[in-house]
Amino acid sequence: MLQDDTIAAISTAPGVGAIAIVRLSGPDSFKIAEKLFWPRKNRQSDHEKFDRGQDKSATNDSKASGNNDFWQPVSHHASIGYIKDPSRDNKLVDEVVLIAYQAPHTYTGEDLVEINCHGSPIVTREILSLILAQGARLAEKGEFTKRSFLAGRLDLTQAEAVLDIIHSKTERQSELALSVLQGHLGEEIKAIRKRLIELLTRIVAGIDFPEEVGELDVSDINAVSEECLTKLNQLARTARSGRFLREGLKLAIVGRPNAGKSSLLNRLLNFERAIVTDIPGTTRDSIEEPVDVNGIPVILVDTAGVRHTEDRVEQIGIERTTRAIEEADLTCVLLDGTTASGQEEQVLLSKLKELARPYFVAINKIDLCGSGPMNNGNLPDLINFSIGKPLAISAKMGQGIEDLKGMIEHFALTDNSVKELGGSLNERQGALCIKAVEALERLLAASLSGLPQDCLASDLKLAVDALDAISGQVVTEEVITEVFANFCIGK
Repeated sequence: MLQDDTIAAISTAPGVGAIAIVRLSGPDSFKIAEKLFWPRKNRQSDHEKFDRGQDKSATNDSKASGNNDFWQPVSHHASIGYIKDPSRDNKLVDEVVLIAYQAPHTYTGEDLVEINCHGSPIVTREILSLILAQGARLAEKGEFTKRSFLAGRLDLTQAEAVLDIIHSKTERQSELALSVLQGHLGEEIKAIRKRLIELLTRIVAGIDFPEEVGELDVSDINAVSEECLTKLNQLARTARSGRFLREGLKLAIVGRPNAGKSSLLNRLLNFERAIVTDIPGTTRDSIEEPVDVNGIPVILVDTAGVRHTEDRVEQIGIERTTRAIEEADLTCVLLDGTTASGQEEQVLLSKLKELARPYFVAINKIDLCGSGPMNNGNLPDLINFSIGKPLAISAKMGQGIEDLKGMIEHFALTDNSVKELGGSLNERQGALCIKAVEALERLLAASLSGLPQDCLASDLKLAVDALDAISGQVVTEEVITEVFANFCIGK
């Protein structure tokens, strides 16, 4: 679906840079570029003309007459030349590289031009203004990618992956988004949809033409539905891991004062962010810092130590520790391996059980424990409700830190579904996948209850509709607007 107007925008990040790209897309892209772009045929002769002020009127006349010395668009071909302002006697604006892309083999499916200019905000804005003065309009957020979707160049999962690539902060985030952009996730959804459509067609044919076709055997209906339900459940599980990979995982580090929480924070960050002393209660407020843990974006929260205290400031810090546990996706309970666990750890255990928050246990300062056993009296109570085995670490010396990172990674990527499917569902897609799962579960329940096949067809159609909404085959304008509203202008 090609649009009838031409859009333009600066497609590189704002600010000063070596180069910048001004992009325009639409039916008049080449026409507008032709009015502004003067190709460089011979650098020396061009400079001689500029230096001597020669041939100004002659070049204007030649360009107006369509002289072949001037730019002719050749698809996927780069041309070196100049952008000039026709309203100011062809004043030179910048020396550029211009690339023309002819429809339909372009990002948007339309004629598209990219002007690579010097990365000065003054230059890029002036070039954009000249383009707009020639009849283009300023692109809306994500409109280039939106046009690609409307032209059928991308499905909606791929379009959303473009945004994920732009916002990726870790290598793993980038790899995940790129896999979805390549269509792996979309192909999996299409394959499930195809199976459901085939089943729906056969059921409807049996209902409409009972004598000629006859009802489909219930066992066949159940077999296909169960097969697709298994795949959809696998897809749905990727939404959880996808959320952690896209948005990050919040990890609260809790424990008694002087257990080494700030030291662990500093170790994971690889720089001294928090003050570390031997004085208990040094950390009185929560400290948050982002870090890349095996490709997973993690927000580390260093909290105040939990203990009984009359210090009002320290009490407020402990209250914030409780809030940090509530808000965290995962909690690390840090124990001091040189001292016995006691009341403080019991308070933490009670709070974690009350909130039903997942946590793991790490025993710190193993470098100070020697060869003797670490005395942690009430540790079994903590282990019984934790995920995984307790980790022995030394935040100061770096021992066991890779195991701790592995624990975080294992929690975030709870199964291999993301790797197997080549991508993960985002929040919007995950909600629709759950709708499809629920529809198939109702279908199977109705089938086992012996309900007529027209009832089964209804739930089957709902499952197909949900998958269509994921890929964008059938989607409302409201959804499209919402998806692309998160994009930047120029993409």
